[in-house]
Amino acid sequence: MGAIDRVIEERDLREPGFAAAVEAELDEIRAFDDLVKVILDRLSELGWTREELATRAELNAASLRRLLTSPAANPTFATMMSIAQALGLRIEIREEASVEQMLAS
Repeated sequence: MGAIDRVIEERDLREPGFAAAVEAELDEIRAFDDLVKVILDRLSELGWTREELATRAELNAASLRRLLTSPAANPTFATMMSIAQALGLRIEIREEASVEQMLAS
């Protein structure tokens, strides 16, 4: 167990639910990082710059840059659809766990 894990565990003892909140935040960060990686990989495949993507998605280049780099980025669905369409991608929602598994937890 690393030092940060011990800190989280100790704080969770004082504030029950803290560890779960940290894990939820980390899940969100990982999901966002995965999304940015898909966008950057696709840009590389197409040989486009971020500015070119912004133009094709009809977005402000500075806004797109913030979206791809800011830990506080919170794009709208419409923005993500514009980016996906410009890149020739589709946004998809898939089942990660069965409803029964979710209800059991």
